[in-house]
Amino acid sequence: MSPNYQIPPQEQKRIRQLNDRLSGEIKIGLVEAQDPRSRQINDFCAQLTRLVPKIRLLKSDEEPPATPAILIGSGVRYQGVPQGAELEPFLEALATLDKNSLTLAAAIQAQSEDLPLPALLQIYVTPQCKFCPQAVRQFLPLATAPNPVRLTVVDCTLFPELAQTCGIKAAPTVVLDHQFQWTGTLQLDEIVAVIKNRDPAQLGPTSLESILKEGKASQLAAMMLDRETIFPAIYDLLTHAEWPVRLGAMVVMEELAHHKPALAAQTLAPLWARFAQVADQIKGDLLYIFGEIGSAQMIAPLEGILKGHYDSEVKEAALEALAKMRRCEDRHDSPQTPCAPD
Repeated sequence: MSPNYQIPPQEQKRIRQLNDRLSGEIKIGLVEAQDPRSRQINDFCAQLTRLVPKIRLLKSDEEPPATPAILIGSGVRYQGVPQGAELEPFLEALATLDKNSLTLAAAIQAQSEDLPLPALLQIYVTPQCKFCPQAVRQFLPLATAPNPVRLTVVDCTLFPELAQTCGIKAAPTVVLDHQFQWTGTLQLDEIVAVIKNRDPAQLGPTSLESILKEGKASQLAAMMLDRETIFPAIYDLLTHAEWPVRLGAMVVMEELAHHKPALAAQTLAPLWARFAQVADQIKGDLLYIFGEIGSAQMIAPLEGILKGHYDSEVKEAALEALAKMRRCEDRHDSPQTPCAPD
């Protein structure tokens, strides 16, 4: 495919027909990145909006920008240029923004209602694959329904490195949360069952991040409290480069520290192990968490910060955390007992 992508004439005709199907304006998103393939996706979107004037293209403000992609609603992401056999499912996905015309089979609909956990599905396709369009059609309704399922359609020919990372050798292949994988004939009901019955402690950082971005930090904290388990992916979120993600993870830790301080204290050693490698701003956030947990086991390491070569703001955060820990220590007979926030 040349960098200046041109939609073939026969596909332009199919795209124009979408304009007549839409009752009003719809909006799609465009993720741009420092990637040469971004130009091809931009070219496609520019031609798409000329052929279908009812489509309004909005630039995404994702930070940091991921790989280039087209966003359809809140649940569907296309990493590729929809062409060949993949064009029609793409157009069907656009049509759902105007009217929710895609439906699930009744049994699957019942099974997929009130999914307790987010699900990140990736479908790896190729434009020449005759089975891929049906695979995408199967999952589009799931991603447009009111549940926390996010679907990414990845064109293996345009993004071969993404396929290689997941060990994809055939299309279509579906990957769930970077853990489960199905290739060839896909049984939607089976995949929905796996989504519904997963152990939340095994959710990866991206899945937990989606919970936080939906404003459900309390739900995530409740899951950990209920299982009395720290989900390993929380450490990546507490040291995440994006402040909103860290903030959500800090809210989770505040709730753990308030309700089960001993459980929250299990995070101290793993977070301290990361402390030296993170930026000063993240150091300050970790120190805040240490203070909220209030365990005296962190007093000596924090006193070391005050004597070490650290930025003044980091030392100030360490002082505040130490003050909280000492107040907590005064309220307990045992100096090693974690305590809830003041």
